[in-house]
Amino acid sequence: MFIKNHTYFFGGDVLRCIHKVQMTPAPAAGLVNEKMEEFIMRLKKYLGILLSGIMVLSMTACAGADKGQTAAPESGQTEGTKKAQTQAEAGSGDVTKITMWSNDQHDQAVYEERIKAFNETIGKEKGISVEYTVYGSDYYTTLDVAVTAGEGPDIFKCNKIGNYAEAGYIMPWEDEAGLKGLVDRFAEYNAPGYGEFGQKTYSIPIRVTTYGIACNMDVFNQYGLKTPETWDEMRACAKAITEGSKESTYGYALAMGYGSYNYFYVNLPNAASVGDEYFNHTTGRYDFESLGGFFDHLQGFIDDKSMFPGYETMDGDTARAQFSAGNIGMIGVMSSDVTTFKNQFPCDFEWTVIPYPVADGSNRYKEPVGAAMSYVINSRAAKDGYSDKVAEFINYLYSDEMFVATNEAQVDISILGDEITSQSKVDGLDPNWIKFSDMDVFCIKYPNPDGDLSIEGDSYQDVYNKILTGIITDVDGALKDLSERYNKALDEAVASGKVNIDDYIDPNIADKMKWNQ
Repeated sequence: MFIKNHTYFFGGDVLRCIHKVQMTPAPAAGLVNEKMEEFIMRLKKYLGILLSGIMVLSMTACAGADKGQTAAPESGQTEGTKKAQTQAEAGSGDVTKITMWSNDQHDQAVYEERIKAFNETIGKEKGISVEYTVYGSDYYTTLDVAVTAGEGPDIFKCNKIGNYAEAGYIMPWEDEAGLKGLVDRFAEYNAPGYGEFGQKTYSIPIRVTTYGIACNMDVFNQYGLKTPETWDEMRACAKAITEGSKESTYGYALAMGYGSYNYFYVNLPNAASVGDEYFNHTTGRYDFESLGGFFDHLQGFIDDKSMFPGYETMDGDTARAQFSAGNIGMIGVMSSDVTTFKNQFPCDFEWTVIPYPVADGSNRYKEPVGAAMSYVINSRAAKDGYSDKVAEFINYLYSDEMFVATNEAQVDISILGDEITSQSKVDGLDPNWIKFSDMDVFCIKYPNPDGDLSIEGDSYQDVYNKILTGIITDVDGALKDLSERYNKALDEAVASGKVNIDDYIDPNIADKMKWNQ
């Protein structure tokens, strides 16, 4: 038996829950063989490309690991090797074929539908045909081989903009007049580490993943509870649920087995109480001590025995399954969970998402979110003289029409927020999706320089794990040590020229974080 897997951030979490979880049979041998044959064929196809491009690939690797790309973790990326293509005839006459690669399956159906519509209308009129290919977990490996050998697609999702820009594989959008409008429109959301590198624009951020706390309203109503607004209220609710149910339902679950729990359910929620992240975008210094209160908050659930047992290793899907089974009163969730709780782990009760509670209800800040990785353009388009055709499609890809379509399908939240959601005309949008899409609750943050630092000793992720599992008891001392080590590494990176600290200073962060509701 294989456990049914859920596509999520950095791939699917392994489901290991014990209550009301459906099991699915293992894939048939024929299917496994078919996928193996597909992999072997692809490997053969790119072996020659790899050999011819190996020197270029080495050069790129030497340029640094994922230079200039520190975008937020994303939802909807698949671990499978499923491949889908969309292409339509573009009419008679000369036709420019544009290839586009991605690894996003969560919005694949919408993209296929809209690209087909483009090919049959604008594309047909202007002689453009777009072929859209979706890869699985082998995406970035396949992409590296193809791009460095000069065989990459025209448009593709990229996780190393800095490296590719330095190597000349991707083109600045300023070089194509037809992209100026998009560059200007999204400039306030862009930054080095998102779509900018070397004072040039190579991509624009178009979507975000938002987060919050899901509350089982049947449980809350059963015990006469109101959804919490502060840390103290959240702890009291969790304790009341756990004790009232005689531990058949636990108050809260922190799924530490999910690889990005520290990002979505520690770092970002804490910022709503203190006004910035562990990296302070005003001072340009690391400030892990600002998390001291938040770890006290989490320790309260543990001390009260209202934290779901096994939280230390529980993955995201297990937490979702236990929540949908009615065994957890509150869990951290992301915007993609709206469809998860409909399709994969259906809830037979009402649930609602709330902003993560804060230390002081009268002194709240917005919750920061990072922009997700987006698409870049192969420099071949400019060299071979068809970047205007690519720009025509890119403008369609980043149009309000496209954003509204993905919003109405409840698969993507546009970085433009209410500017897009206000245009939606579809009935029956999930009320929680509408809450997740409310960008008045969130602000777009700058990236952090973590990826360019060489840290001596434990990473902050390691230290968080040790604090929450009781290995580290001197929390204040551990957080102070983290700040000292990370700032030392930052100073070294700045001195060596590896980090330009100005890229991470946001002079407007205080205004962005203000709570206006």
